[in-house]
Amino acid sequence: MQTIYLDTCCYSRIFDVTDQISVINEAGRIRYIMRNGFSGKYRIIGSFAVVIEIGQNPKKERRRIEKLYNLIKSGEVQVSPQSEARAQELQLEGLKEMDSFHLAAAEAAHADYLLTVDKDFLKICSRSNFAKVKVINPLNF
Repeated sequence: MQTIYLDTCCYSRIFDVTDQISVINEAGRIRYIMRNGFSGKYRIIGSFAVVIEIGQNPKKERRRIEKLYNLIKSGEVQVSPQSEARAQELQLEGLKEMDSFHLAAAEAAHADYLLTVDKDFLKICSRSNFAKVKVINPLNF
């Protein structure tokens, strides 16, 4: 079974209201992945970084995302001194703080994939070979 780490923007994307085809396609693909995670085809994991970022959303959106996250995740990576050190290394490579914690957590869990719709996160990970998991857009999964 493949282990997939969904970062916070994947959970948020489900609730994006727009007429942009790319956003609609991403949301549909994330729903498909989540359904397959719920049915046991994939193991979907998260981390303290997802919980922190969910808490930064407006109250109404936070409740919806939090409920979805708790329903979908089959595991949650806890912070460790090793993952904190790895996140600091990743920040030196150009990742934003929370993105570095997402990637460090996915690596600590030996995830097969980290899915994100964050273009900057994807761009940095695609130009370097420092990630120990495959970081991709859900449409490419």
